[in-house]
Amino acid sequence: MLSIIKDHYNTFKNVHLTQDQPISLVHFVTNRCNARCSFCFIDFDDPTVFAHELTTAEIEKLTSNIGRSLKNINITGGEPFARKDLSDILNFYYSNTNIRSAFITTNGSLPDRVEKLCIEKDKNFSDRLLFFQISIDALPAEHNRIRKINGLFEKAIESYRIATKFSPHIQASIAITISSENYKLANDVYDYLTTKHKVKNIALNVVRDEGIYKVPVDEKESILATYSALSKRIENDRISGLLNNWDEKSIQGRLMNKKNEIWRDVLQEIYIKPKYIVPCMAGSIFGIIEANGKVKPCEILDSSVGNLRDYDMDFKKLWQSSKALEIKKWVKDTKCNCHYDCAWSFNILAGKKFQTRLLPSIFKF
Repeated sequence: MLSIIKDHYNTFKNVHLTQDQPISLVHFVTNRCNARCSFCFIDFDDPTVFAHELTTAEIEKLTSNIGRSLKNINITGGEPFARKDLSDILNFYYSNTNIRSAFITTNGSLPDRVEKLCIEKDKNFSDRLLFFQISIDALPAEHNRIRKINGLFEKAIESYRIATKFSPHIQASIAITISSENYKLANDVYDYLTTKHKVKNIALNVVRDEGIYKVPVDEKESILATYSALSKRIENDRISGLLNNWDEKSIQGRLMNKKNEIWRDVLQEIYIKPKYIVPCMAGSIFGIIEANGKVKPCEILDSSVGNLRDYDMDFKKLWQSSKALEIKKWVKDTKCNCHYDCAWSFNILAGKKFQTRLLPSIFKF
């Protein structure tokens, strides 16, 4: 236990000022997607959005150069399973970096590819963690309409069940994104998932105000109210045992559950009117790789650190460039803030403001 506490402090102590390599990255391996969600931030009408995708060989070189500081990778898109080489990409991260966990965010529309990847991962990297977050936003017919794929709901449930067969080193959750299209029925969706389909791990998100989609101001309060009520219900069901979510028997599980609890509180404070609370880790221990090789501090900012192809796929060299240092300083000096959940995970884990709430979860038995 003492080693875990020490590791937590060594990882995040003064990290905003001293860390020159990322601990976590989000890698958009493709912008291609078989869905057309109204709230998606990808502009599918832009013909350049699919151009110059990193090749398998380039991603292999990237992972070989990235260094040993990387602890987590979130592979997303678009729809990441639109890439037939997704299993190879995951293998490169497991083989060439020091990641402890990988997350794949998917709409679950390709259960055969999910199963193939799980089998290969279980065979070659059985001791490494893999988490799937599968999106379901509404009851079957409405979900299929919102995302514009016939039979998508059933395929997503099938993907969830396939992944859970490989527990504990492969786990899956169903993620409900609260938006203007589903906030009135979100509780019904939750009931349907937990009762009819016996889903045991449910995550809750709110739609982002970015890209080509802007949440109407008069709908944000309704979205937030639904999120607040349902998130409390999910927490109570986790405590009662109806849901599993993160394992309370492990220190990591308790730490992540507490982090999620803190995030729910923070989101309710900043969703309607964003404001600065703690320094943002984007551009320091957290960053984004876009499908075309462009590297950014986060999804929200337009600022580009550079393109990996201009640095011979050497992420460390790019991340320590003068442009990267300039952006990191800008994030700090301007007290940049938003409600981007991926960055906020590390804002909470690294923020001194939250340590008194996080540490008791380590000692809980």
